[in-house]
Amino acid sequence: MNGLRTDIRFGLKLLASRPGFTAAAILTLALGIGSNTAVFSVLNGYLLKPLPYPDGEQLVQVDESEPKSGLVYGQMSIPIYFGIRENVTAFTSSGLFKAHSYVIESKGASARVTGAQVTPSVFAVLGVEPLLGRTFATTATEPGRGDELVLSYAFWQRRFGGDSNILGATIRIAGEAYRVVGVMPKGFAFPDQSVAFWKPWTIAAADRSMENVFSFSPHMIARYRPGVNAATAYRQLNEVWAALGPEPARQAKAGIIAFTLTPWRQIIGGDKSTTVLLLQTAVLFLLLITCVNVANLLLARILGRTHEMALRAALGASRWRLARQLVIEGLCLALPGGLFGIALGWWSLSFFAGSAIGPGNAIFSIAPDWRVAGFAVVVVALTGLIVSLLPLWHLGRTDLQGALQEGARMSAGRGARRVRQVLAVTELGLATVLLVGSGLLLHGLVRVEAIDPGYQLENVLLADIGVPSNEYETPAARVAFYHEVQRRLAALPGVKTVGLTSVLPFENPSHVSEFAVHGSRQGNPSVYIQTVNKNLFNSLNIPLLRGRGFDGRETADSRPVVVINRKLAQAAFGNADPLGQQIQVGDNAWRTVVGVVPTVKTNSLSRPIDRGTAYLPLAQGEPMRSMGLTLETTGPAAGVIGPLHEAFEQMDSSVVLYNVKPIHQRMLETLDQREATMSLVLVFGGIALALAFVGVYGVLSYSVRQRANECGVRLALGAVPRDLLWLIFRDGLTLLVFGLGIGLVVAVALGYLASSQLFGIAPFDPATLAGVAIVLSVATLLACYLPARRAARSDPVDALHAE
Repeated sequence: MNGLRTDIRFGLKLLASRPGFTAAAILTLALGIGSNTAVFSVLNGYLLKPLPYPDGEQLVQVDESEPKSGLVYGQMSIPIYFGIRENVTAFTSSGLFKAHSYVIESKGASARVTGAQVTPSVFAVLGVEPLLGRTFATTATEPGRGDELVLSYAFWQRRFGGDSNILGATIRIAGEAYRVVGVMPKGFAFPDQSVAFWKPWTIAAADRSMENVFSFSPHMIARYRPGVNAATAYRQLNEVWAALGPEPARQAKAGIIAFTLTPWRQIIGGDKSTTVLLLQTAVLFLLLITCVNVANLLLARILGRTHEMALRAALGASRWRLARQLVIEGLCLALPGGLFGIALGWWSLSFFAGSAIGPGNAIFSIAPDWRVAGFAVVVVALTGLIVSLLPLWHLGRTDLQGALQEGARMSAGRGARRVRQVLAVTELGLATVLLVGSGLLLHGLVRVEAIDPGYQLENVLLADIGVPSNEYETPAARVAFYHEVQRRLAALPGVKTVGLTSVLPFENPSHVSEFAVHGSRQGNPSVYIQTVNKNLFNSLNIPLLRGRGFDGRETADSRPVVVINRKLAQAAFGNADPLGQQIQVGDNAWRTVVGVVPTVKTNSLSRPIDRGTAYLPLAQGEPMRSMGLTLETTGPAAGVIGPLHEAFEQMDSSVVLYNVKPIHQRMLETLDQREATMSLVLVFGGIALALAFVGVYGVLSYSVRQRANECGVRLALGAVPRDLLWLIFRDGLTLLVFGLGIGLVVAVALGYLASSQLFGIAPFDPATLAGVAIVLSVATLLACYLPARRAARSDPVDALHAE
């Protein structure tokens, strides 16, 4: 024990004698350990921490899908839901849900909040009891009996100050009165943390009719029965189609429709889990580079301590004691580097939480826990051992008795020099991988931003409006209100055109339904339905390809019409002329196609357009209480934000206006996660490049010092400085060729594994690979310059005297 304390004191004293070296090594390790700790905290929250529900891993979302196209609807029809409940025993319980944005009225004030419609069984599926009161009665789904409301704990505290008498209070939501019957416990959230309340999903007898078998709206969540796996559930689900009737059975047999089971963790995590796994891989590469860099520094130091080691061996120290000393010195660097890195990583979690990579409203928590602490301890210990391996290797190969007999420092042998060169090649290779990764992500982002979404991206303001009052209870009253909105806003200075739509650009379309073509049995089981006013296409500069748009003649009593996009026209009619044809979408009305418009991006630039869209005129569609505004302006869109708020305040102060943003800003928000990932990998790549630069410089600089006499002799024998410059540059370029070659191969291989993060960019992208090669070549040449210049200035007289 005393010997161990002596070794620790000696190691600390030795490191303190070289403060510059020690600080550089600790800072380098802190960058690697800190970045790993931060990213692992996020990864732990997404993939390892238990979900905040009892046996949360048993929760699964059940969706309908199209096997032939690979399309998952992400929604469920009500008749099929009841068919599953009656025929599938693989689930202990199941329920329907859907989140919406609502305008609520309480205590004389209006506000927009997110709520969710759920069947009463959802709370049983999740296995969580309320803090106050109860959840919904089983009869709450019946028409006329769904006036109950359950509040979230956060909303109860925020809006009502935690009033214990909240049970029985009345809250108006979208103009309807609801009675509070319960409050959920602190920390409970479903489907995410933005939901402030839950209200019953009212299901009429007509909703269960087989005529609505392909009318999709809610989501379905279920809980596996203990001991049941996905294979059993799929087998039972496939038997449901036959129980639903001949048409669903025919489509299932033909491979047109099927079921998809997705773990609930994957549903709420989306593609962020994949993104964080990519980042974790990147920071592991960065940690390897930092370890290699510090090991290179330690090896350089141990080469200068050969005589010291030989002397200690002569005084009785065993090789085991000397090896222990080297490991302790490595840990003395790793421990402060680890503590500093862990503090840096935990501090940076606030950045991750606020970024697009963070959980946002999802129910994940990225706060550090025992898993993160254990990971950090393991990383620090492994780092200390890794950086000690090369000094240990050198100690094992050194003839300590021969070194003592020489009585001076031994020059580095060919083996040690080779090892340092291999380390430099390794650093260059790892830096290449990170730089190629960031380059591919950057190239993909540039390509995504260059996509034409089909909208006008300049001088357009988007906003959402919510209508709470009973004055707009009927569809006719809402249509009249929206017409008044259009008239008032069109008179504002700077406003050119006022569009209204149920789905704004770069939003996820929420209304999906089947459609049918008159006179044909062939149909697409899913289509987006969008309700718009006559100016929507003009306000977004969406041109008409065929026919006409809506011109104001469309009323509730006139012939039902529809405008379709090109994708729907091709799916329904192929090469035939769609004008004048009749289709049925969303209801029982046959609508005449009067126009065709281009297929535009509906949710994100990077996501493919998965189905067609049918546009219904406002007076003939379903004018919802929440609609979107598209204002085409004569100048910068932000200039009309103030007048827009004033206009609604004068029109009806109970109407809520929110999400007021220029269209270009909304477009960029859909790319936030991709941008954040690219930026982080680019930062990691930059750090790796800097460390590789230091590694190459250190190897060449040490080599020049070791070969100083050789350089002087060469000059004395007639060599010119240019020859020595080339000698050193050649060594550096050799390192570059091997490092770059190995790195490119590994980067391309890993690129195929991460292809989901690349948009239309192949891992073997010539532009990206060439750019990385140029950057690394420039960095390597710069790292060669100072050692080469020092070699060219060697003094031949001193070299001859030494010889």
